[in-house]
Amino acid sequence: MNLLNLLIFLPLLAAAIIFITGTVAKSDRLVKGLAFVLSLLPLALNIIMLMGYKYDLASGDFQYATYMDWIKTFGITYTVGLDGLSMPLVLLTSLLTPLVVLLSFDEHKDLRTYFALLFLLECGLFGVFSALDFFLFYLFWEVVLIPMYFMILGWGGPRRRYAAIKFFVYTHVASLIMLVGIFAMFFAAEQQLGYYTFNMLVISDYVQLPVGLQYLIFPALFFGFAVKIPTVPFHTWLPDAHVEAPTGGSVFLAAVMLKMGGYGLVRIAFGMLPEAAVHYALPMAVLGVISMLYAALLAIAQDDLKKMIAYSSVSHMGLLLFGLAMMQERAFNGAVLQMFAHGLISAMLFMVCGILQHSVGTRRIGDLGGVATVLPKLSALTVFSFFASVGLPGLLGFIPELMVFMGAFSVNKLLTVIAMVSMILTAAYYLWALERAYFGTPSRDLIEKKPHDVQWFQAVPLVVLGVLVLVLGVYPAPITDMIGQGTAYIIDLLGGVR
Repeated sequence: MNLLNLLIFLPLLAAAIIFITGTVAKSDRLVKGLAFVLSLLPLALNIIMLMGYKYDLASGDFQYATYMDWIKTFGITYTVGLDGLSMPLVLLTSLLTPLVVLLSFDEHKDLRTYFALLFLLECGLFGVFSALDFFLFYLFWEVVLIPMYFMILGWGGPRRRYAAIKFFVYTHVASLIMLVGIFAMFFAAEQQLGYYTFNMLVISDYVQLPVGLQYLIFPALFFGFAVKIPTVPFHTWLPDAHVEAPTGGSVFLAAVMLKMGGYGLVRIAFGMLPEAAVHYALPMAVLGVISMLYAALLAIAQDDLKKMIAYSSVSHMGLLLFGLAMMQERAFNGAVLQMFAHGLISAMLFMVCGILQHSVGTRRIGDLGGVATVLPKLSALTVFSFFASVGLPGLLGFIPELMVFMGAFSVNKLLTVIAMVSMILTAAYYLWALERAYFGTPSRDLIEKKPHDVQWFQAVPLVVLGVLVLVLGVYPAPITDMIGQGTAYIIDLLGGVR
């Protein structure tokens, strides 16, 4: 059996096993242990696939690919495969799942359903990043919304109902508009080929979409992906979803789900509509810069630590859009690397924030102070994650920023200089939050609460992510080489148009 097919549907089997076992056994301890063991299986399989990954294949070739007819009447196929663009995101998903399961050991509410939703989310994400058929891509895209909606609704904060509905409405409406663009390509392909097909590879290789049609399709696709990224002004659903979501949900939302938008933008919008991508490059670049600066300013104004980190995600995803819009090889690859780097770092950020709330009972910066004195281990991990997000040299967050700004400066110096102001703002809100919440003299209330420091099941995920951020920050070649192979054909397409 193709390893990728096994990887995609293994979490679905795990979800069924964990739900049935939890229903029959009614033992939280058993459910936790079984969930962790099951979560390791896709990671182990993904590592085996990574070891067999071939770096010497031509860009645009897919590995572990499967092509099967599914619903022939409508040209729907089961086509999946991985390349240097999708493999890092699949690896990120399989890595985070066992770490989130471990971090969730202090959850006690309906664990069988919680972990089943987590595995269903993993299955959907694997599908999104590996699907090479539009129908299959959209199916998995929608599947991802369902478990996250119920995770926010069932395990979220006081305003969880509002946040869950807002999350679903925003992202689902954006998906429907994206679907309009997909159907436009579908019918255009039918007119040229004489038969129906949703296959991305067939449409990309054998269908010449008129430039005027590309100009109409691209905004629809861009809107669907921009809401998911999210890009200002389509970002307002994200802070509410993050604030109300449980820690595990926030980690998946920031680390992987936001990358669905960036991945779709690169794979579909840029890869299949290159003329339109070049045509709209400047507006996208300006929108990216606005996202970087506006979200950074909003982050400075926040008193809720989790909301501050949520706005920092919007700002860092603005860098992604800015780098892609520059249409320059180094900046483009740096933007794609930003998806992977931000995935690791944002996971750490939301983990330390969730642990702080569980331990102290609040995330309000104004109510904290002197946390480093009471919780030294958690504070050390927090400082590390904050510095990684700031882009400290030697850590992974620095590499994509350097690549994007170096590449962008050769294309548009003015926009690049303006965008670099966001780096100053990023340092400002992180350092100010550290100074107010973690340093200084702890309050009497904080001391009397006697909060517990990081426990082993919380420390392990943070240490694993921290080591990766450090190692890949010093030696990023394994990821950058893979990304370069995956994006080369798209960069060539864009270069040919320019």
